[in-house]
Amino acid sequence: MLVRSGTVATRGATIAFAVRGATAGIPVLLIAPGGMRSSIGMWRAQPWDAWSRLGDEDFTVVAMDQRNAGDSSGPVDAAAGWDAFAEDQIAVLDHLGIGRCLLIGQCIGPSYIFRLLRHSPERFSGALMLQPIGVAEHTTEAGGWEGTNAASTRDWFGAWAQEMCSAGRATDAELQRLHGAMFESGTEEFVFSASREEVSAVQTPLLVTAGHGRKDIYHPAEVAREVARLAPNSELLERWRDGDFSEAVAARFIAFLRRHAPPPETRWASLEP
Repeated sequence: MLVRSGTVATRGATIAFAVRGATAGIPVLLIAPGGMRSSIGMWRAQPWDAWSRLGDEDFTVVAMDQRNAGDSSGPVDAAAGWDAFAEDQIAVLDHLGIGRCLLIGQCIGPSYIFRLLRHSPERFSGALMLQPIGVAEHTTEAGGWEGTNAASTRDWFGAWAQEMCSAGRATDAELQRLHGAMFESGTEEFVFSASREEVSAVQTPLLVTAGHGRKDIYHPAEVAREVARLAPNSELLERWRDGDFSEAVAARFIAFLRRHAPPPETRWASLEP
């Protein structure tokens, strides 16, 4: 089984990645949970560890640390916002010689995926979106919060920003501008990186899973439901984690990925020696 790691230099950033699984298999790019700390190690604590599980199948699994998370570093680019991360992700795929691939993202991952689908839709044949972040009124279950959860991003963004400031990697002003660009830029009422109109135009097949529990303020179940209502080629799985996780859930994920795998001739633009 292929297992290797490396870095890619792009736009002044150094992006760490790792690859495991079949040599020249079905390529899958993973975008980890963890908010701004999205990094490879975050998969280990999840009910479905895509990094470990898919590596035992006929997939070539690519995982990465996002800019300024884990072992990746780079400028805090408020002007580019979500686009800076999309360009990092594309740079990893290009470096590995991957043409078309599948996507899996959890937590902040679906927001990154929506920007990738705007940036380069032809590169992706399907996406598994696990408990997307976003803004919603908690109207479908009893309990939870009142109104919307619009201020919740400052909790997890703020903790990461404090670490960045303490390490001297960015100023408070730079990080405030980045938060504004990513979470207060006109799409803050939905999934942050895409508007409802843009999600409605996505033709890529999606499997969307809901946030867990009625008080999941960071991953509202209603955000997942709305994504699934809007995107024309989507399906929704409401209950999938914690006490609801089973091998049947894992089998559904893998079946979706196989069903939407890119044709073999489109997967690999070139292979690195």
